[in-house]
Amino acid sequence: MDLVVWASSSRAAKYVCQTILEEIDRLVSILNVRDSTSEISLLEANPERSVSRELTEVLGAYEYWEHRTNGVFSIRPGGANAPRNVDALGKAYIIDEASKAALKAWPSIDRLMLNIGGDVVVSGGSCKIAIADPNAWYDNAPPIATITLRNAAVATSGTYARGTHLTDARTGESLSAATAATVVASDAITANALATTLCLANADEGLRLVEATPGAEALRITPGVLQRTSGFPLLERPLFAQTPVTTNWPPGYHLTVTLPLRAGRSKKRPYVAVWVEDSSGKLVRILAVWGNKYKYYPDLSTAWSFLKRSDGQLRSVTRATRPAGKYELEWDGLDSERRPVPLGVYRITVETNQENGSYAKQAGMISLGDALATITLPATTNFDEVLVRYGPR
Repeated sequence: MDLVVWASSSRAAKYVCQTILEEIDRLVSILNVRDSTSEISLLEANPERSVSRELTEVLGAYEYWEHRTNGVFSIRPGGANAPRNVDALGKAYIIDEASKAALKAWPSIDRLMLNIGGDVVVSGGSCKIAIADPNAWYDNAPPIATITLRNAAVATSGTYARGTHLTDARTGESLSAATAATVVASDAITANALATTLCLANADEGLRLVEATPGAEALRITPGVLQRTSGFPLLERPLFAQTPVTTNWPPGYHLTVTLPLRAGRSKKRPYVAVWVEDSSGKLVRILAVWGNKYKYYPDLSTAWSFLKRSDGQLRSVTRATRPAGKYELEWDGLDSERRPVPLGVYRITVETNQENGSYAKQAGMISLGDALATITLPATTNFDEVLVRYGPR
């Protein structure tokens, strides 16, 4: 989850954050199908029990979208006898309702952006939102497109990050094609339902459905083909085009860092820095620096010596659902000035710290040459084992 609040004071922003987190917890207690004590689980065990307004609205949304998609989208994607699964619209409903709760309780805030699992709602002013490239969806990879979102929602669906998990309820067959879809709509439920349907239905059928939905626009991506609804280009911002650079690595090789973060002793998101040094200890490339307050960056004691403060405009990313807590970074063989680095030995470092939590750091040397190479950085209190892999995609 990413949450950003623009308000007249940091105190007001903290109250908004608290309101949103409390609303999320409340709704999760209703909609979590993995919790035997949740309302939806109790309803599954006893269909005669009374149903809350919130659960009624989610069930109604599934009924509506199953009808509108002619059965492509369903609360029981595995068939009529399968258990209910409200993960998709349940998450979207929580995002919509948490945003509404914040605006109702704190109408004086300027705007907010709430991103849960790649589904984003923006209320108030506009925000730049990047769309992950299905062919390069790493957390530090360039996006395939960037849009401006204002008082609207965006959702992305596809299998590129989590594997096969989308099922056409009409046939019971899982999506096998490399298709991804991003939909902008007035609310997260509409965006999510349309994005999933665009992946499962054929292109003409899915795009017609989006065009027939007031306020909705879409980008559908298959290998080598980008299809847009008529109004989607009006949302797009120009991408900064970089001149391609030939690296010294073998063709098609890249380096990936798979980082599974833990909660650690603190419930707060850890601050993270990942970078590359050469064998002499000289900084080659910073792959990621994550944190929402510059005053805590010095807690990443080693990374701080490499960093220069720069207030870039905020850009969140809409992407297909992926495993919780798992992040992947890519290094393309270029240094921070986009110059190709020579083959040789490099040090990969992961440094983390948590507010009210613990500090952890691991580093390892990897030899980059003409053959595949991997190393594993040991687990810490803040992250599980980190896999570093060099080789072809």
